[in-house]
Amino acid sequence: MPAVVIFNKRRKVVNAPFGMVFSLSFIPILLIPFIPQTWRRRGLITSALLLLLVGGVHLIAEGWRIQMIPLYFLAALVLLSRLPGLLGREGRVRRRRGLLASIVNAMLLMLGVLLAGWLLPVVTLPEPTGPYQVGIVDRELVDEARGRRLMVSVWYPAMEGGTPAPMTHYPDEVTTALGNLSGLPGVLLQHLRYFMLSASEDAPLLVDDTPFPILVFSHGMVGLRLQNSSTLQELASWGYVVVAIDHTDAAAVTVFPDGEAVFYDLERFGIPPDVEPDGAYMDERIFPVWVADQRFVYDTLETWAENDPLLAGKLDITRIGSLGHSFGGATALEVCRIDTRCRAAVNIDGGLYGDMVTQPAVSPLMLMSSAESSQYTDTVEEWTRMIGNANAAAYWLEVPNSTHFSFTITQLLSPFLVPTDFDPRDGLHIMDKYLRAFFDLHLRGLESLPLGSSSAETDVRWLAN
Repeated sequence: MPAVVIFNKRRKVVNAPFGMVFSLSFIPILLIPFIPQTWRRRGLITSALLLLLVGGVHLIAEGWRIQMIPLYFLAALVLLSRLPGLLGREGRVRRRRGLLASIVNAMLLMLGVLLAGWLLPVVTLPEPTGPYQVGIVDRELVDEARGRRLMVSVWYPAMEGGTPAPMTHYPDEVTTALGNLSGLPGVLLQHLRYFMLSASEDAPLLVDDTPFPILVFSHGMVGLRLQNSSTLQELASWGYVVVAIDHTDAAAVTVFPDGEAVFYDLERFGIPPDVEPDGAYMDERIFPVWVADQRFVYDTLETWAENDPLLAGKLDITRIGSLGHSFGGATALEVCRIDTRCRAAVNIDGGLYGDMVTQPAVSPLMLMSSAESSQYTDTVEEWTRMIGNANAAAYWLEVPNSTHFSFTITQLLSPFLVPTDFDPRDGLHIMDKYLRAFFDLHLRGLESLPLGSSSAETDVRWLAN
């Protein structure tokens, strides 16, 4: 029997109200040159203390933010420029210069905040469009037979809404992992700690319309289960229970309830550190482990359907589908080819591995590819062969102007990551729409949207159906 640990010990994640107050606390000290001379020194001391006090509370209570570095620098500059006045040594010439400095500082303040906020915004994820509220719970799964630990997030239709959950409870580990892998300073992604979900933690599961169909999601290589948070809560809002996996050792980082953080390390799959993993290594060492991870989640779902405090009696294990991005998409197709419990699968811009390269699909499948991927001739040939050999319904659509990461929340993190002529929110909406249409048809028997070139929708390019 699979072991499960419900993950309830969470770090407190807060919004940043003191950061906003800190921004506003500059106003009094910048206005000092405009007040009467008799009040100026007292006002200068009071406003300087206010700036230091609010800044200190912000740093202690919320931690520093990379977007606010211009404000920290400006605070130091302003305080230094006001030091003669604080010491009572400011002369008439100095006061005139102080007036000019206040105007310049105010302009720098506005420009710095606007630039930092534009480059590294704290974004709001797209709101779910379905009729249900969404709940989320994190759990640890232990596969005793393989000696393997996994973390999953379970998204589900909720009875009622609650306090929005943070996208991650472990922003420090996530930013460290992404920084290590990208070669960029992890602090550039420090603002992830302020990203919030629409889903609520540990909300009561909806009892209407149960049992619910189930979807199992796998991220891409070096990805994270949170990378498609907006899509997963969207699917849950339409009545799906979605289980998203962190594939330990191949995810950027996996953090367990006991505090252990396991970072990306292919050596644990038997790949030497000085070897760049090629297709053969991926096929032989990593791919079977990911397929086994998804199938273990299938096993766990059967147990949960019988005796889980939250999910017992609410899961329809006869209606399970798999989906994934990149390497996770290839995993989803292979699981659905070999495991009869899987009734439909979606590969989101993933190349093919394992027997799926040559063996026909036996369950309905959908391939969502990016415009960027059309340049990879070998991959396109494999996809074309897969669609042509399928022994079940097979669809292939391409999202115009998109890149590989347009199917995740990555391109919401900074405008520098967005490809030309592409709106990342529109791209996520397009993906969500067709994911739901595919699974509605093949898990629920509902045609919520026609699929294929006969559809009146023109937001994608149909390559096969």
